[in-house]
Amino acid sequence: MRRYLLVSLLIGTIVSAAVLLLVHFGAFAHFGASLARLYRSAGFLAIGGGESVASGVAGHPFEVTLAVLAAFGAAWCVIDIPQASHKAMVVLLLMLVIIGLSPMLALYGVMFEPFSAMSAATLATAAGFFYSTTEHGMRKRVLLDVLGSRISAGTFRQLMNAKEPVRFAGGTRAVTVLTCRVFNHADLREKMEPGELVAMGNLFLRNTADFLMEQGAYLDESGPDMVRVFFGMVRPSDDHALQACRAALELRTRLRNLNNECETRWFQRLDFGVAIGSGEMTVGVYGSPSHHYLSGVGGETDFARRLAQANGRYGSDVLISARAYQLVKTGVEVRPMEMIYDPGRNLMTEIYQLLALSGELDESHRARRDAFWQGVILYRAERFSEALSQFSQAEIPGKKDGPLEFFIGLCESRRSGSSSDAAPASLDLANHGHARLISKM
Repeated sequence: MRRYLLVSLLIGTIVSAAVLLLVHFGAFAHFGASLARLYRSAGFLAIGGGESVASGVAGHPFEVTLAVLAAFGAAWCVIDIPQASHKAMVVLLLMLVIIGLSPMLALYGVMFEPFSAMSAATLATAAGFFYSTTEHGMRKRVLLDVLGSRISAGTFRQLMNAKEPVRFAGGTRAVTVLTCRVFNHADLREKMEPGELVAMGNLFLRNTADFLMEQGAYLDESGPDMVRVFFGMVRPSDDHALQACRAALELRTRLRNLNNECETRWFQRLDFGVAIGSGEMTVGVYGSPSHHYLSGVGGETDFARRLAQANGRYGSDVLISARAYQLVKTGVEVRPMEMIYDPGRNLMTEIYQLLALSGELDESHRARRDAFWQGVILYRAERFSEALSQFSQAEIPGKKDGPLEFFIGLCESRRSGSSSDAAPASLDLANHGHARLISKM
């Protein structure tokens, strides 16, 4: 909003200078004298008394000060307030205050001429309304109308002060979607009182939606069991995928701490999963004139939703798609999960578990990660005994590792020939290979 403040100061300065010149040359003296005669005839002022505070051509400091304040105040209110009706209401109240001061002071025997202050307010209002018709002038109203409370105050300020306006017209844009889902919400509804469930849901939203917006994300959807945000949608950037990964890793820590609080208060935990997907989406304003919002439509939105749910199968917490990994592979540490096959698009893709930012794993954790990675490669090559040997090297004694247990179970099942995850026989790749159907994520 820095631009609005600077423009208001500029308008206020120009208008104040113009009005003070008029006061200096006595432009309002005749009106002031006529008003004084009116007050005397009405008995407000004593005959021959009640000299105006504006006596003298140069004007009284009180009237000068009020004119300057009226100019700056009217300019700021008209420029900063987004709704035209609210602008008009504030200006009207300002005029009424200025007009009301004159008879009120006259009752105490003081003549006050309001015309200079009214002129300053009128000129500043006109200039403010003119500025409000420009792109910069109407930007606040447009952003509030389209984005509302779906972005943080910090992001809103950055958009307001940006040189280029936000483009809301439909277009294709590379963005990253982050989805966080709660798997056990139905179970919690059966075990908890409604008030407790609502309180837990609000804690979840504060720790997810509010936090992610503070990281620069745009909130697309939120509820007690799912939150979806977009990075790079309102502010295009080259590192939107890395921003999402950083936010997801910090979100994982916040949700783990939240679970500790939930266990303390209600003896219940949230089973959550986070997913990140990147790709091109059709971004624009959807809806009717009375109810509309910015959103993105594309395959990554649905894929991220499925991917978040897949955390429940693997026992993982944060998964990212292959496209997202290609954008951030030099900045994060991951380990591979399964290959996913989409028969509708005849597309094979890989998904990964996000572990940490690049350089944050110590040597022992990197060695276990590499052993896990090698085990996945051997599993896909159907060398199950060798894969189990690698997976055993990836174990951390006494620590539960959901994805590791998942792959160990798959290896033992496939080695014994009793896999329960076989796909329909018509899809040989998914049936006899290592890829999972997207519908079975």
